[in-house]
Amino acid sequence: MSFNILGNGLTGLQASQQALNVVSQNIANAATPGYVRQRAILESQQTAPGTNVYTGNSAQFMGVKVTGVERISSTFKTAALNSAVGKQEALEAQAAPLDNIQGLLQEPGDTGLQAGITEFYQSWTTLGNNPTTGSSNGGAALNGAAAGVVIEDAISIATQLNSLSQGVAEEFGNQYANLEGIVEQVNAAATKVAELNQQIMQGTAGGNNINALLDQRDSAVTDIVRLTGATATPLDNGSVQVAVSGVTLVSGPATNTMTVGGANTIEESGTNPPSLMIGTVKASPSGGQAAGVLSALNTDLPEISGRLDIVANGIRDAVNSVHSSGYTFDGTPGGEFFAGEGAKGLTVAVTSPEELAISSQAGASVDGSNALKLGDLVRDSEASAALGGAESPQSQYARMVTGIGTRLQSLNTAIESQAGVVATAQAAVDSESGVDLNEELTNMILFQRSFQANSRVISAANEMLQTLIGMV
Repeated sequence: MSFNILGNGLTGLQASQQALNVVSQNIANAATPGYVRQRAILESQQTAPGTNVYTGNSAQFMGVKVTGVERISSTFKTAALNSAVGKQEALEAQAAPLDNIQGLLQEPGDTGLQAGITEFYQSWTTLGNNPTTGSSNGGAALNGAAAGVVIEDAISIATQLNSLSQGVAEEFGNQYANLEGIVEQVNAAATKVAELNQQIMQGTAGGNNINALLDQRDSAVTDIVRLTGATATPLDNGSVQVAVSGVTLVSGPATNTMTVGGANTIEESGTNPPSLMIGTVKASPSGGQAAGVLSALNTDLPEISGRLDIVANGIRDAVNSVHSSGYTFDGTPGGEFFAGEGAKGLTVAVTSPEELAISSQAGASVDGSNALKLGDLVRDSEASAALGGAESPQSQYARMVTGIGTRLQSLNTAIESQAGVVATAQAAVDSESGVDLNEELTNMILFQRSFQANSRVISAANEMLQTLIGMV
């Protein structure tokens, strides 16, 4: 009987010590990102009949043992968290370039293009009201100062549109480079998942503790989800399959390489839009940073660039239409005022005040009426009429600026809302997989007392044996 008690006490000591080790590990990793709390599985044990060491009879030694250490995690809750994080990352990645463009536009403000356009047309009105000045010989002379301001303001508009176009193109290039960086991170994480899949499969087959490997793999999968909105599916052999929009990236120990396709310049993106490829198959992520960046590259930035081109061409055509119908101070028919195509190529064609068609008719009388007509283009109705009824450039530009602001506000609202969804999903995961120090300290006390109790059992059994031996 005393031998049974010694055996029971020994197994109790060993089980308590192993359980304490698990508790200590949980406490030590409470703040470790990606760590999933663990729990020792305790089961009662008994020997097979006929193995009694002191009688040879069929008595059984009862005791307890640790049969394994399990990770406390929920596949469903983890998948919900990954999905929420992927959506939030996509929203933030799409908002970032729009925020940069909004800063580039500087609207509303005194230094924005809208103010520059208004100032340009006002300078025409000033010239129209004062087209000439007195000369030294008593005749009239072109108001060179006012005419010079018109040209300077025009150059300012052209330069600003050039700069805005270049800024959008540079943002496109930056986001393309960002996408390449995302792909590089995805491939590194995919390789890590594949390697860990192999180790987990081997560890499972060998009956080894693979919990640390599972934590590392979950962390690598989360990285892929954050970048691409991927989904992970457990396989029967203990590995996982990771797919992006249904295209397999990792399956067991095998990986497919992700690459960036399409044009890396905004000028070529219309005919060859940027894309993601996994192997030879196109992947269209619905979440993660890649989804947000692709949305900016394929939709937002090209649309803004195209709108700036429409504004530039509208200003060019409206001004040229009125300017070419007038005459210069010396009676020469007016020519093109602006030249070039789009916001990137817009230039001022006139090079001197004498080329400005300020009058509506040729002759000795210079009335400045054509300059006043050009000044009237500040009004949407006049600009639209000069363009044959098309929307005025000012209206086009204002609508573009408003659209960017509205879109950015909508994204920021969605980001704030999604942050709440992520927080709720994270809390659900933490409640199950996270380390609760109060619970772990309680378990520590429990197993410490269990260890002490089993020590006392062994001590008591020892005293009993000593007494029995003494009696003999």
